[in-house]
Amino acid sequence: MDNDQKRTYLYNAMWLTILTIMELGINHLTTEKSIQVLLLLAFAITKMILVATIYMHLRYETKMLRRILFIPIPAAILFGWALIYDLPFRWAI
Repeated sequence: MDNDQKRTYLYNAMWLTILTIMELGINHLTTEKSIQVLLLLAFAITKMILVATIYMHLRYETKMLRRILFIPIPAAILFGWALIYDLPFRWAI
């Protein structure tokens, strides 16, 4: 492994660590829970993209393959949004 590649992995690990520490600190914010959830989702998506591009080597793949792999991301966001909308309701079982 050459020096440039090691540096890339170290920078990526550093950013993942910083984002994880920030995620842990969100619980101590005095904001609404919905804002906290949105921040946590944003951090999770950012971390997912970092892991996919660096550790899964997707930055070296073709554009078409990268697009296909990132199609589920908007679907997951919409699913999460639907779950947040559904939280206030108590459904009778």
